[in-house]
Amino acid sequence: MTLSSDQLQVLTKAYETCQDLAKSNAEACWSVRSWGLGIWAALVAYAFDKDTPAIMVVAGIVLVFIFFMELAIRQVQYAFIRRALEIEDSLNDVLVGGSVRLPASGVSTNIETPTLGDLGRLLSVKRWLVWFPYLMLAFSTYIAFRVTSSIT
Repeated sequence: MTLSSDQLQVLTKAYETCQDLAKSNAEACWSVRSWGLGIWAALVAYAFDKDTPAIMVVAGIVLVFIFFMELAIRQVQYAFIRRALEIEDSLNDVLVGGSVRLPASGVSTNIETPTLGDLGRLLSVKRWLVWFPYLMLAFSTYIAFRVTSSIT
């Protein structure tokens, strides 16, 4: 199957759109992480200053909430990356002059709803940069809770 110039432009535009959507989700992840960790740090500092272990519990809850918000955004980001890779395969077929294999779902930006399996893949060892910082912060929150509990 050969593509006309207009079809090639549509395919290229769909690829760029998926890449842009993945990029905007990545930026949203960093915004959520920076705001969330800023709030977490402020709560921990306040708990130490006022010797209030209950605030450490609130900081832990905030940390878990931010972690799951980031995971949800990352699931959507990775779905757009997968879609962009499917379209990229089609563009590569055009470049090498082979028969074009269009993605089964077309060039739509409509992605599948993320599942618990997608969430599980984000918690795999391969994706440790996503979850390991939160694990260390949760451990720090626990230690801080123990320290503030022993002070009062």
